[in-house]
Amino acid sequence: MACDLTSGRLWQCKEQVGGINTVYFADYGDLSGLTVTDGEIATGALTGKTLYQYQLPDYTGNLTETLTASAESGSIFYEQALEITLHKLRAVDSDEIKLLAKGRPHIIVKDNNDNLLLLGKIKGMNVTTVAGQSGTAAGDMSGYVLSFTGSEYDAAPFVADLTGASIVTTNP
Repeated sequence: MACDLTSGRLWQCKEQVGGINTVYFADYGDLSGLTVTDGEIATGALTGKTLYQYQLPDYTGNLTETLTASAESGSIFYEQALEITLHKLRAVDSDEIKLLAKGRPHIIVKDNNDNLLLLGKIKGMNVTTVAGQSGTAAGDMSGYVLSFTGSEYDAAPFVADLTGASIVTTNP
């Protein structure tokens, strides 16, 4: 039967930390055709692909992927939710954020353990909210909080590396 278990899992060492330090956006469809083997996209698979890099302040990004299974319908799917914070309110960012909201980009998330995960591999990710804010006190945040969601048939695959990709950095 295709759903029989294949392995167990031992207790893991305490050597990981939470958080996201970088996200890479790709226009929808630009990452189509990537092959996933054993849960990972191979080294060099992103050669020739354009990725738009956004570096995040420490501990201002959150990724949650939730598997939902339904015994009634016999289905499973993965809900992907990403929230990122970008410091500073700027006109150039406002324009780019509007483009993100109009599209449904693929997103590669780099966490603080150097794992790379591809969100929205098949269907892309959707901006659900963007909150531009300037706090009350001088020490409060001034910037944007962006929330993305996606729904996929499979878990977000790991990406071996970004070798060969064209990385476009954000405006300073």
